[in-house]
Amino acid sequence: MAGSFRSGYHAGLRLAHIKIHRKVIGEMIAHALEEDPLECCGVLLGSETEARRLERIRNVSEDRERRYSMDPLEQAAAEQRADAAGEGITAIYHSHTYTQAYPSKTDVRNAVNSMWTGPFYVLVSLVEKTRPVVRAFRISDSGEVTEAVITTDGRAYRS
Repeated sequence: MAGSFRSGYHAGLRLAHIKIHRKVIGEMIAHALEEDPLECCGVLLGSETEARRLERIRNVSEDRERRYSMDPLEQAAAEQRADAAGEGITAIYHSHTYTQAYPSKTDVRNAVNSMWTGPFYVLVSLVEKTRPVVRAFRISDSGEVTEAVITTDGRAYRS
């Protein structure tokens, strides 16, 4: 189980569910608000379908207001720490500061081209700064986007 769940999601499988601990949801939203108006990014670590902790990763994109690109050294270090803890990368997260929480064409293309279609993709939208929206998706090897249901370790999360 340790390591990344890097590739292998294929469209047409059963409805996807991801459990994200409420503390992790709060940390993602805080990260997005702290970086606003720039996009933030990072990884959620745990099992294949349960995110128990978060690691922020520096956005090194040249256009950080509209794109994200994770620092490859920080991403590799996060993956090594996950391996050492017997965990994997459950999800890749980033914020959309001006658009809805849905993967852009660039997000989908980057997931497919990098072969990172195994993890979930979690997006935090800051269109309404006082009411951030968090949504999760699967991106298939062919680029099909399917929304996943988010469950938590507490009361239901509603975005």
